[in-house]
Amino acid sequence: MIRTQRDTRDKVQLAMDGLMGVREARSSGIRPFRGIREAYSFCTEDSDLRLLDSGGLYRTSQAIATTDFPNILLNSLTKKMLQDYAEYQIIPGLEKLYVTTTAGDYKPQDRVRLGYLQDLPTVAEAGPYTELTKPTDEKVTYSLVKKGGLLTISEETIRNDDLGKIAQFPQRMARAARHSLATFVTNFYITPPNYDPDGLAWFHATHNNTGVTALSSAELDARAIILAKQSEKDSANRLGLTLDWIMIPIDLRPAAMQINRNMLATNNWYARFGPNEENVIVNPLLTDTNDWYGGCFSSSAPSLEIGFLDGYQTPQLFISQDQRFGAQFTNDQLQIKAKFVFGGKPIDFRGVFKEVVP
Repeated sequence: MIRTQRDTRDKVQLAMDGLMGVREARSSGIRPFRGIREAYSFCTEDSDLRLLDSGGLYRTSQAIATTDFPNILLNSLTKKMLQDYAEYQIIPGLEKLYVTTTAGDYKPQDRVRLGYLQDLPTVAEAGPYTELTKPTDEKVTYSLVKKGGLLTISEETIRNDDLGKIAQFPQRMARAARHSLATFVTNFYITPPNYDPDGLAWFHATHNNTGVTALSSAELDARAIILAKQSEKDSANRLGLTLDWIMIPIDLRPAAMQINRNMLATNNWYARFGPNEENVIVNPLLTDTNDWYGGCFSSSAPSLEIGFLDGYQTPQLFISQDQRFGAQFTNDQLQIKAKFVFGGKPIDFRGVFKEVVP
């Protein structure tokens, strides 16, 4: 049992956090619960597990004031999941390829981009000002996708004190969520959709952002020039974009490292992708061993947008507000729902390119 000077909700929460492996709780000085059975018994004052026979995971200990076992458990699982989500980077640097936005509902998300004015014309002395050519706009539309699932904690799990089934869930959920988002983003590059305003593929010859040349220092030089010459919509003024990152399959990592570390005068890319290759994005989800990608940072010219429902860029966990009904009552189970909602689409083609190497 947890015994301190006063049995507060915060200390009980820390004991549960420590049980689940939340790092901050491990250094709090509060002894973690020894197992899920001890945590349940302390929170509900049901040391004999009699409440479980009647589907009673909901009783509240007087020592915990206004909370209950399911909510304390949910809080700990959420903390552990967010901790693991932050640490598990399936593709380090992938977030550099897109901009994020907040979506408040599931309606189609419209993104309208306005073109640019041409250079201002000269006005002759005592002459009239002429009407400027108004820029046009273009619209991109996408919808959010809801992903998630359920974690079911049964009476048997608590009685058998099977912590592993519960403690592994946050880590597995974090990995699954990371992989789901990474796959969603990567697929835009592997199988590029059509760019809404003109109906052409995102990577297309007309967009001047596709090629067939293998990764090399010389090709990076060529691509950097093409990026710099990409022009504004309507005005046709050059954007002067820079080649800031490349994304490659694991097979091309040795070649990319050699380019970034080559100090010879014939190589213009020494440390250009960072002293530790932090802007060489090695993506294990890319299955083609020769194709590679590059572009400028999203801060210069956003190319891909990912919208998250209500701004939540991590998965969320939920529990029923009244566990006395539903699966707990009919099946002696406690159910926790995992939810992750996002969507996205290419919003410009000028800042990215793809090399489809035969």
